[in-house]
Amino acid sequence: MSNITKLPAFGELLNAAIQTIKNLSSKNTIGRTVFFREFEKLSGVEAEHKKIHFLSRYDIRHECHQGSPCYDEIINLILLCLSALGIVKENTFSLVPNLNQNFANFIAFDEKVTPKNLSKLDPFGKVFFWLAGSNFSQYLNDGVLNHDYIANLKRFDDKAFVDLKRANLAAYGKNGDPLINFLIEEVQRRTSLFMNNYADAAVGSEFVKVTPDLIMAQLESLSPLQFEWFCLKLVERSLEIESPESNLTSRHTGRSNDNGIDGLIIQDFPNGDVHNYYLQAKLYSAGNNISNGDLRNFIGAFPPEKTHHHGLFITTTSFTKPAQDFANAIESHSLILIDQLNLIDLMMQHKVGLKEVNAQPKLLLDNEFFSKIKLY
Repeated sequence: MSNITKLPAFGELLNAAIQTIKNLSSKNTIGRTVFFREFEKLSGVEAEHKKIHFLSRYDIRHECHQGSPCYDEIINLILLCLSALGIVKENTFSLVPNLNQNFANFIAFDEKVTPKNLSKLDPFGKVFFWLAGSNFSQYLNDGVLNHDYIANLKRFDDKAFVDLKRANLAAYGKNGDPLINFLIEEVQRRTSLFMNNYADAAVGSEFVKVTPDLIMAQLESLSPLQFEWFCLKLVERSLEIESPESNLTSRHTGRSNDNGIDGLIIQDFPNGDVHNYYLQAKLYSAGNNISNGDLRNFIGAFPPEKTHHHGLFITTTSFTKPAQDFANAIESHSLILIDQLNLIDLMMQHKVGLKEVNAQPKLLLDNEFFSKIKLY
């Protein structure tokens, strides 16, 4: 019988995986054998760790009493995180190091990943989007044929992350791993904002019950210059929450129909480090997506230095496939794309243009906020 009762902390395993990709990044592709040899050397995972099992939904359905290795479930989560963070292009083997997408941001990172420092690796919360998508897929593939997750949030929450939760408890004890707990809780919190969390919210004179469609209608009521100002405030708030110790200076620089920089945010840290964020904001109607030509014009307007100069292109629509390919391939500039879904999520996450009311958290549109924006 194994003397090992717990896996190494998930934050340590995730960091070991990041270091593994960095160490093997000279390879065009990283095969399963090579990855696990390097990963297990860095993480301290031993054969005994792989003998810790849990009963998955598959095991219960097919009466497999031996169960499934917790290690396999945790590895799947690690691979999903690596792909969501942009460190690899694919989260199935063989892995392809993503050297062209902000890979330099990970070079200096080498510490246990925690809920507090996760934002250094993932400032715009891509991990939560990927986990939410994976969770929806598992939910729908688990025999749910009537698609009632929109109408019944409690049922969805009860079934969310079933296997991951069971593996977490089996691998880390009754309290689970803090980082895995945080990931699950944060994804469920964000998911609830897009579902029926507003059913019993009252509509008052100053507020309108919020849905993604109503948020978009409010944004589309702004002028292009007002939308630029709104995006400046949104990014400023995001950076303020991410790094409260820093000092932010923002400036709206845009002019109507320009192809340059709409806004600039300078972030000063106590250690003397300075980061510059250059914004381009496009208030477009549905179907008018951003092209790679738009991105080329944008990156020509700010310095080609990826460590301290960052471009954020924000749109109310989406980006064409050539534009996404261009952003993934760009080596000279730090470029972040924020489409409609990411934009709405940032508003909800940081309460920009939205307010929480009542005893239970209910997000409502803040008409007073938008009225002030429209005075700009």
